[in-house]
This record gives sequence, C-alpha cells and structure tokens, in this order.
Amino acid sequence: MVLEKILDNYPKNISKTHRILDLKLKKLNVIYGASKLGKTDFVINYYNKSEFDRFKKMYINLNDPRININKDLNNLANFCENHNIEILIIDNYKQNLEIPKLQHITLISTTSQNISGFNNIKFPPITFYEYQKIHKLDTKEAFNMFIKFGNLLGNELLNEYKKGEFIKKLAQSDINFWILKNLIEYLGQKISLHQVYTKLKKEGKLSKDRFYEYCKFLQDSNIAIWLEKFEHSLAPKKIYFYDFTIKNAISFDRNFSLMFENMVFLELIYNFNQEVFFTDKLNFYLPNTSTGIICMPFVQKNLLEQKLNKITKEREYCDRFLILSLNDNLNGENLGMPYNVVPFCELSYKHLI
Repeated sequence: MVLEKILDNYPKNISKTHRILDLKLKKLNVIYGASKLGKTDFVINYYNKSEFDRFKKMYINLNDPRININKDLNNLANFCENHNIEILIIDNYKQNLEIPKLQHITLISTTSQNISGFNNIKFPPITFYEYQKIHKLDTKEAFNMFIKFGNLLGNELLNEYKKGEFIKKLAQSDINFWILKNLIEYLGQKISLHQVYTKLKKEGKLSKDRFYEYCKFLQDSNIAIWLEKFEHSLAPKKIYFYDFTIKNAISFDRNFSLMFENMVFLELIYNFNQEVFFTDKLNFYLPNTSTGIICMPFVQKNLLEQKLNKITKEREYCDRFLILSLNDNLNGENLGMPYNVVPFCELSYKHLI
C-alpha cells in the first residue's frame, strides 16, 4: 500500500544546511513562500526536536511522481487514525486534498491558505544576520559570499546559468517566465503593472487575466514585492525580489546599486520588521523611527553632501538620514540634520531606533 510505504520513508534530514529562525509552530500551520527558502527542511528539522520524539510522524510530498493524489490519498484520514499518526506534514499542498483531523498538521505551500483553524506563516528569505550564523563565517567572508551568491538556501551551489534554469522552473511555464523576466528587468524601479502589461502586449500574445493572475501569484508567494510611495498609495510602486541577485541570472544588464538596494530592502523588512516606503529622494523611509535611508555602496563625501542638499520635502518628516554603504563608516550633519554612514554588514537595531 502506497501510504504504508510513505509512512516508512519519513525523512530524517533534508539538508546539511539548516535555516536558523526563531519560529515556533502551532499545532495547525501553513508554512508558505517561494522555492529555495528552506521551508521543507525547516519543518522536518523542527519536528526532529526531542520534544517530538514520542510522536508518530508522517511526511507526504504531493509533488512526488510516485503518488497519485486522486487514488493513493483517498483513505488518508482513516490511515492516519488506524496508524496513530500524530504529526502530519503535507508538502506542496493542494487545495483539493481533504485534510485529516490530527493533533499536529503542517502544510507547506507557495501561498497562504484560507483554512479554518490554521495559522498562516510567511516564510522569509535569509537575511545577512542569519546567513552568517548558518555558514559560521567571519563578517567579511560571510558578506563577500552573501553579496556574490544571494540569499536563498543553497544559492552558493548555483552558477548564474543554473540559477537562470532555476528561475525558468520557478515560473512553471514559458509565458510565466516571459512575464517574470520582464518584471525582473525593472528591479528597484518605479513601475505600474499596466505599463509592464502594455509593453508585453506589443511583444506577443498575452491575456490581461493571465498577466494579472500571475503577478498576484508572485506577490502572494513573496517572489516579488511591490513597495509603496510614502503617502501616495496609488502612485507607481517599486518592485523588489526575494533573491536580490535574481537579475544577474536573467540579464547581462548589471546594476550593482539596485542589487544593493534590493538587499537592503529585504534586510529592513525581514530582519528588522520595519514598515518601509520610498519617496522621490529617499530609497527608503521608515515612518516608525522617522528615518530616511539612502543606499550608496561607494560613498564620496562631496557627492553625498550634494545628494543630501537636494532633499527638501522629506526633511519635514525625517529626523535623520541613514546612509548604507559597503565599507564606509562616518557621521556628519547636513543643513542641521544629522546623518550616519554605516556599512551594510554592521547595520543593527541601534541604527533604527
């Protein structure tokens, strides 16, 4: 029987590299997010803790080609009851599958699920702080690897060609890849979905429903993140991606400053849990701390002063400026407002309070 074989093959360990997250699961969970975040490995590793040793566990991957969902899983509830299953993990969860009633269930999905009683948990990309802990490297070496390979689990095993192949697989179809690739070209830029759709319509056949449905999926799975302009929610938004090196895999057009900006953005929302906007003159604005952020990988003080001199309207609601760089570290004042230049890898809570 297929279910008995699945039960007998419960995975003990998925990867040698594990996510390090302060995340406690409840009894009923949906862990959701895009590929290569380490969702499955995290869940398996979580239930390998000693506190769950006495529980009988079962793991089902619905993408396993050996499983016929419509045939093999029809009797899942009875099987779990008869075999005293207490922890059930269903990977690549699909909505048409009936969920048994058990004490502990964790569903792994690309998007959140509207299931009564289940706790939806958005699974984050790896921040630099976590990356350094995972790889147990000193700050300089960790940062060099982080900025070279990106922030997805196992990215260091992919060259740019292989990452391009991964992105094609992530898109799941040629049309979706066409859409995704065009969106990636606008990384860090202000753009409306209508503008992108209009551009694609001139290049080939594409229905409006297909385009907007896939863009919604990208947003729901946190592959793409649209950032609002402060106090202008209807204005064109900036687009960022869950892997800040993603553009290098699909384009020869490199822009290190925008990649660095994407990296900073992910750190702000996932490591520091900040509410973030952008403005006409600031890369990011954090209203909770009245902090204006400028991303400037390579700081030249005269150019920085010129840039700060042009910031006028934002001074009405900013108490200070924070300039994030690669290596520079200095303090100053511009037109009576203090600013700090801080290396990205030294960014901490003290700079954001």
